[in-house]
Amino acid sequence: MQNISKEFTYNIADDQYYQTAELKKTGTITYEGPEKQYLIINSTTNKLTGAIIAEEQYETFNETNDEFYVVEVDCNTNPLICSLVGMGINEDLYPNISEDIPGSNIPYVRDDPVMPDHTYEVKEITYDIAGQQFITPFAWKKPFVTWKDKITYRNTSLAAYDNKLSEDLPTAIYNKVAEYKQYLRDFPVTFGAAWDITVTAGGTGYVVGDRILISDPVYKNNTAASDIIVKVETVDNVTGEILTISRQSSVHAYAYHPAAGSYVDVYHTTNSATGAGSKFKLSKVKTVDPWKITPPEPPLG
Repeated sequence: MQNISKEFTYNIADDQYYQTAELKKTGTITYEGPEKQYLIINSTTNKLTGAIIAEEQYETFNETNDEFYVVEVDCNTNPLICSLVGMGINEDLYPNISEDIPGSNIPYVRDDPVMPDHTYEVKEITYDIAGQQFITPFAWKKPFVTWKDKITYRNTSLAAYDNKLSEDLPTAIYNKVAEYKQYLRDFPVTFGAAWDITVTAGGTGYVVGDRILISDPVYKNNTAASDIIVKVETVDNVTGEILTISRQSSVHAYAYHPAAGSYVDVYHTTNSATGAGSKFKLSKVKTVDPWKITPPEPPLG
């Protein structure tokens, strides 16, 4: 069988691993490989398995297998499918895009254009036996990491390092551990996955331990997002003005508010018997795609 060289254009998502294509972007690359590919398909689901066989196995494969069958694909007419399963793309011929990530010293680098196997979910592509063709449009490639994964990583790492910040450590290492712990504490806010809560007016009459419920629908982006609970940690000993607070419930916003936002004087209620007049501001940067974030190496390995 001869090899071919076939340039083709394919649709790509709005950004890598996005599930939308509102921008109607395309990529153009060249398939270089066998003229035909023999793709293994699951007989129950009619979906690609991602595996191929050699030409000499093709004639007898379908006669001896019940769980799978093979289809012959002409790569001249369907180079996209051939590049997804049989590869045939020399990625070294294409440039990379380097994207600076706010809050991170490590940029995110990807191919330009996004390669087909990072654009489509190969094992979700379905073959129509009656029509003898693959059903389009193909499903977009799902992200390999989610914000839930990143939050779990952050919480696990922070819990582990809570026991490692010891006064017995050499000063240089102690400072690195302290810096790393601060990075982990700030992680959700730094990358726009959580709200930063600021006391813009401390009011009067509050006592340590008072709890405040922020329930203003303005920041919830027309969703049923949970209210935010904060606790008064320190107050002015004379006036009862709130000086510092701590978060008592999740302030994550990645699931319902990916855009940057700032909301002043959000509505809130309190269980304080005497406190009044406090004001709060919620703000966040645009949520960074979680797969674009490369955390620094832990200082203690």
